[in-house]
Amino acid sequence: MRYLTEFSAMEWLGLVPIRHTLKQIRNDAWLAFYKNSRAGQLDRFLAEHGHLTNKNIALIVAFEQPWALNWLLQMANRNVADTTFLVFDNSRNVSKRIEIEQVCKRNQAPYLALPPNPTRHVNRSHGMAMTWVYHNVVRAIKPRIFGFIDHDLIPVRKVSVADKLADQSVYGLLNEGKFGFWYLWAGYCFFDYAGTIGKKINFLYDFSRDLDTGGRNWNSLYRDLDRRQLRVASVENVSMNVASIKNPRMVQFVDRNWLHIGGISYNSPDHLEFFRELQIVLNQGLS
Repeated sequence: MRYLTEFSAMEWLGLVPIRHTLKQIRNDAWLAFYKNSRAGQLDRFLAEHGHLTNKNIALIVAFEQPWALNWLLQMANRNVADTTFLVFDNSRNVSKRIEIEQVCKRNQAPYLALPPNPTRHVNRSHGMAMTWVYHNVVRAIKPRIFGFIDHDLIPVRKVSVADKLADQSVYGLLNEGKFGFWYLWAGYCFFDYAGTIGKKINFLYDFSRDLDTGGRNWNSLYRDLDRRQLRVASVENVSMNVASIKNPRMVQFVDRNWLHIGGISYNSPDHLEFFRELQIVLNQGLS
């Protein structure tokens, strides 16, 4: 949250700092409870993946979209050779958790069902899940590089995660808030693990600074970095057409290599049909 001295007089008259303070206290209480919740298979999961110490890992917080996750893992196996993808299931629907676990088994991807999340707020749920994964898995594994990938971000071309952090401690898609604050998008952010040790890592949002999921890391990870000196990811919208679909659609690409379906939990059937057809085309080897 912004420091109290950073709020304007008008904001104080509207009690804005008080509202943000109360909400942050509530969020921190929920997060403290959730971080200490135990996933049933956590000990086994950590024992099976201790070999990932000092390796590169990509963390996917899955949420009730087995089809998109299946496509992501298929393409990751094909296009991302220097990183192991781990899946953490934040789904509320039990049947979806079963499907997602089966998807992971088919793609030989490590799977762990997260503890039931106590919140229904989408941003809060995602941020709490990410923070749980960092504190309970990343700190235990101690990778060289770790990062979070959105469950509908598909690596459609060859990519190296390690190259992105060759000479800096963080890398990802830059999002800017108000008042000069910024953060890396929760769906595409990578970190040198050594640079996070001993810091208060918290992937919740900070709406007082206009920062979404991951914004609470402003103080711990971003504040002391010179944004102007950082290499960050590119993003572009490309008009794409699939022969079986009448109208072209704008498709977002991150770093040119990652196709973003976007808002997959809320999209119309027509939107998803387009991406299913696009998946078929790309699986046939077309550029």
